[in-house]
Amino acid sequence: MNNIKKYIKNIWTIMPMHTKKEKFYLNELKKHLNEYLDDHPQCSYDDIVQQFGEPKDIVVNYIQNSDENNLIKRMKLKSNIQKFLIFFSVICTILAIFFSVLWYDYIQEQKNSIIYEIETTITEN
Repeated sequence: MNNIKKYIKNIWTIMPMHTKKEKFYLNELKKHLNEYLDDHPQCSYDDIVQQFGEPKDIVVNYIQNSDENNLIKRMKLKSNIQKFLIFFSVICTILAIFFSVLWYDYIQEQKNSIIYEIETTITEN
């Protein structure tokens, strides 16, 4: 069973996208791997690779059999989401620095406005 998990994990790591379609594909592959394991209980990781192919070959085969337009569309969407998240993170960082500087200036101003000594002059009439 650990060999199957390792094999699936290696495929998952190489997959360019991680959507429901890929999860479904890997679940189907896992079913076939479990059937193979039932027939060959003492198989090793190398036996699985020899029977089903290298993980990279599985991914290449999956990509070749996928709808190209859909795959390109999803990869562009992923790229746009990554760019947005980077942009959003940079903006949040800049705003955090800006408000930290403002807060620091406010605290310094408050410290300077505290009255530490009061001089009182009393005069007699």
